[in-house]
Amino acid sequence: MTALENKTIPLIVVEEHHEAFYAWSYARAQGWLGNSAHTLLHVDAHADSMLPRLRRPLHSITDLASCADFVYHELDISTFIWPAVYRGLFCRVLWLKYGHRRSSGSWQAITIYSKNSSKTEFGLTTASSPETACRDRDAVTIEYSPVTTRDVISTEHPIVLDIDLDYFCSNDYPDLVEREIEITQEAFHHFHANPYHFLRISPLDKISATCRNGKYFLVYNDYYPERPSTAENLQTIETRLTDFIEYLRARAIVPTLIVVCRSVHSGYTPRDSVAFLQEKLLHELGSVYPLTRRKITDILPRHATSKQNWGKEEDGLRIEMVG
Repeated sequence: MTALENKTIPLIVVEEHHEAFYAWSYARAQGWLGNSAHTLLHVDAHADSMLPRLRRPLHSITDLASCADFVYHELDISTFIWPAVYRGLFCRVLWLKYGHRRSSGSWQAITIYSKNSSKTEFGLTTASSPETACRDRDAVTIEYSPVTTRDVISTEHPIVLDIDLDYFCSNDYPDLVEREIEITQEAFHHFHANPYHFLRISPLDKISATCRNGKYFLVYNDYYPERPSTAENLQTIETRLTDFIEYLRARAIVPTLIVVCRSVHSGYTPRDSVAFLQEKLLHELGSVYPLTRRKITDILPRHATSKQNWGKEEDGLRIEMVG
């Protein structure tokens, strides 16, 4: 790829996917992205396309320190893409998922707009009904499409490559290490006495309350679905990784920035396979591109990493980055 002569591509490893918003903002501040809008190639088992409901507006981000604070207090792992679009980082979003169905949709123009004057709530509209977005002069319209490795993509805009490890092997239900939080006896009895307790009727997630050894706990999703064996995971990883690297080569994709998300704390990347997967992916990407690698903790403001547990993984899963 001649475009890579005398050039290295920055790669940032993040722990959870909302941290990509900070990584993109950091890259823009460092001048890695330039001022033009980019295509986001979002490689993920999940669309991560929920709209956030914010307590503070996007324009309260004035520097990298306030950006880090915004990420960890306002965003989550499903709400980080549209705020980046609204801030003008991307003019096109491609969602690459292994085995997309035709029902996933095709190219469409989508506008994100603010629903209130404080710009803390947002809406989406398509080109067929743009009138609701016209009231927001900062509304942004992009092209959006689900794609697979069989599709040819346009490369007239520079590309930011955003890879979640769960693209290669994903838990259908998050595998969480900590599922419990200790509560008072009063809260325990209130939970059991109220059939309409807000945690009991919350969508999708299952919450129960239990007592053990005189202590009381709320338990999150206290069912354990059967999970594939490690051998099955490794076979899936090998197949999808080979397909993905061939895709990057065949389509001559030369990204301006690469963000790799581990998704272990959220439980979506299988814990027993993540070390193998991360090492294999970084090695294969390094065979395609000359890389300069960093961790999220290398680029966060100092105050944001004051908690000693940040940036540490269970079971020795840290893969040391080499600059």
